[in-house]
Order: sequence, then C-alpha cells, then structure tokens
Amino acid sequence: MSFRLVLAGAFALTVAPAAAQPIVQVDFDATASMLTAQEQADIRSHLVAAGRVWTAALGVTRPVTIDVRVGIAAIATANGASAATAPVGVVAGRDTYEQGAAYELRTGIDVNGAQADAIVNIGLAYLRGELWFDPDPLARVVPVPADRTDAMSVFLHEWGHVLAYNGWSDPTSGEPPASYWSTFDRWMLPGAPTLFAAPASSASWGGAPDLTTGNNKHWGNADTAAVALRAPPPVAWRDGAPVPWAVCELPPSRDAPPSGAGTLRGGSLLDELMNGVVFYRGTRYRLSALDRAVLLDVGLLGERVFASGFDPG
Repeated sequence: MSFRLVLAGAFALTVAPAAAQPIVQVDFDATASMLTAQEQADIRSHLVAAGRVWTAALGVTRPVTIDVRVGIAAIATANGASAATAPVGVVAGRDTYEQGAAYELRTGIDVNGAQADAIVNIGLAYLRGELWFDPDPLARVVPVPADRTDAMSVFLHEWGHVLAYNGWSDPTSGEPPASYWSTFDRWMLPGAPTLFAAPASSASWGGAPDLTTGNNKHWGNADTAAVALRAPPPVAWRDGAPVPWAVCELPPSRDAPPSGAGTLRGGSLLDELMNGVVFYRGTRYRLSALDRAVLLDVGLLGERVFASGFDPG
C-alpha cells in the first residue's frame, strides 16, 4: 500500500497556495513496512517541508510533481539522491549530467517517467533512536532536544544531494570518470583534500571550499573525525545516462559543544548543512549562502547557463 502526501494540501491550513508551485509526493517502499503510521506521517511532512524550502530557494513556480520514494536500509544515518540524471551538454570533453529531479524542476520534463524521481533511505535505529521530528517543520520554533538530531535538518541535507551535491568523481581523490561527470563534479579540483573550485561558491566562501575526503559530495574535514575511505561503487546506466550514487551518507551525530548551545556560529565548513563530518544534536541546520552559490554553479539559479545548451563559463 502506498502512502502519499501532496505539498499543496499538506500545508493548506497555514500557507496560502501559490498559483503554481512544485508538488512533493512521498511514497514508502516495501522495506519501510515496519514503520508506524506516525513514523510515516512524520517522515512525509518533513520531506515535503524540506522540498518546499529548496524549491523556494530555487524560485521554482513550475507546477511539476517530484516523487520521493523512502526506504529503510542497513545504514548508520540516512542518504538520498535523484533516481536518474539528464544530459545537459559537453564540458571539457566530458558528457555532463544534471540530477534528474533538478532537471525536472528546471524544465518540467520528467526523465524518469512513472518511476520515483528521488530516493531517500533511512537507518531504522537512526530513525527511532536519534531523530527528532518538529511539530511544525516549516516554522521551526520549538527547541530541538539536546540529545536528538533535528530531522528537518537531515531531510534538508538529503534534498541537497537530490538536487545538486552528487556525481561520480572518486570519493577520496576527486578524480572524475574519463568521459563523463555531473554538474557538481565538473568544479572539483582533485587532491587531498579535493577543492570545489566553482566561481560563485569560491566567491561566497572567500576561496575554494574543501570537500570531505572520502565523502566528497560534502563540505569540510576535521582531524578528529576521520571519514571511512571507500572505493567508488560501480556506476549503473539507464536509458543512456549514469544513475546517481546513493552512497552520500549523512555524517554521524554528536553532542553539541557546550559553548555552541545548539547555535551554529558560521565561519566553518563544519557548520554547513552539507558538511560531511558531523551533525550536532540539539541544532538546526539551514540553507546557507554557500548552498545558494552551489545552485548557481550547477546551473539552477542562472538562466544563462542553460540558455543555449550548457555553458561551461
């Protein structure tokens, strides 16, 4: 049985619907059959709210539907990705692909047909023992318990991977495949650490920000939080396009430092929503200026980038 939530209806009592806006529809696959009705409702409401935040940042008013399929997996935290990609041109001799959900929001074309547009997986122990679900995930005014991780922050993070922070460059070295890459990969400067040498992101951060070594679809590194290095998984292809990796796992949770008092002070990549090192308990993460710069760098906020095919400038 499928359980669905439509964005426009979910918040009809508190938010006046726009004339046209994206719809986020959430379904659960067979691996999530053990979830209670309340757990399903909490996950749906937060995924819809997180999708709304990202589409608002994109300024999308196109009446498209993004279908998100949720599963329970044997993972420590959570992961997420688009279910497909779309070719957008050739950059530096490589075929360049955009995340399928982003492509649909931008063009109105669903590259995945009747299948899910995005996939989010959650570890069951993480869901039940770590996450805290906000009674109003859009308002975000109730304090997050100091011993729990904010679920809205988690789903905002996973939407980041669905829309932009994904690709096939080696997770450790940053080296891309020989003949193709993603709109995110194309800006990587391989090394240890790999740098994200994109113009808007570098301008926003004051220099090319570093990507997490071993998990480089995320920001930042820390000597005290080593990321397990992994060999890149094989890339699957469907309909002539590479399928996004769904292995960009959310960083582990940790108690917030006493001086932080659950408030991120900025200035560190480890304070970013899309950091790959740590999520502090009792803390809300939000889209930042750097996230919005990434959206510009991957072509989602600049019309010129896709005006006449992909512009590598």
